[in-house]
Amino acid sequence: MGIRQIYKNMRKKKQLRAAADHIQIAPTAVLGENFNLELHAPSADRVYLQIGEKSMIDSSFVFETEGGHISIGDRVHIGGGTQLISRDGISIGDDVIIAWNCTIYDHNSHAVLWEERKNDVSVEWENAAAGRPTLAGKDWSVVKSAPIRIEDKAWIGFGVSILKGVTIGEGAVVAAGSVVTRDVPPYTVVGGNPAQVLKAIEG
Repeated sequence: MGIRQIYKNMRKKKQLRAAADHIQIAPTAVLGENFNLELHAPSADRVYLQIGEKSMIDSSFVFETEGGHISIGDRVHIGGGTQLISRDGISIGDDVIIAWNCTIYDHNSHAVLWEERKNDVSVEWENAAAGRPTLAGKDWSVVKSAPIRIEDKAWIGFGVSILKGVTIGEGAVVAAGSVVTRDVPPYTVVGGNPAQVLKAIEG
């Protein structure tokens, strides 16, 4: 085992210890070397992340505010480089496959209107310069969010982006590199930017 792997394992164990009150991970779940958890402003006695039985998880989870929740069912695979970022809610069913380098983001991160986001970078810079968390004091009231749901048996190809408010139906397949901005019907293949239905498949 190389020094890089040793460092990653130590970091993961430290994160899990620090977040023990905020996570529920099934004993049979396997956390890969790229597993990462960021809780920027956790509320006491609140569970943010749940991972089910026999799941293989190699992704990053980011909670930028005291809100948000991510639940992952049983027998789920999430590849390395994938990021799930929540301040509303992300729900993943059973038997789901999510490839590497995907982004699943249940909010806009910034306001659409310039006047409402013009101070975001200045606030981050001031926080960083003062040694505070970079998002402290950010005005989240102007940032839109909506929950994401990925239903049982779905397959998300590599490099896919799934945006706020989307439901991926049962058994659906999202082609690599797609940007999903609206609901995906069950047992269909979708692809493109924005993703469109390409064909139906058998359930």
